[in-house]
Amino acid sequence: SLWALNPEEGAETSVYLASSPEVEGVSGKYFYQKRAIASSPSSLDEEKARQLWEVSARMTGI
Repeated sequence: SLWALNPEEGAETSVYLASSPEVEGVSGKYFYQKRAIASSPSSLDEEKARQLWEVSARMTGI
């Protein structure tokens, strides 16, 4: 379960991506449990991205 990971398990993919020669030079991919996965359709929605940017800019004052 995504929400039942201990800190070590939660960090495993980040550590893998930062240190493994297997993914050196890989960019623009999403990873889950050390595997590249497809991006969700929602993440490709330009209108949602614009809305997220606007909210983030307002909240951070930029």
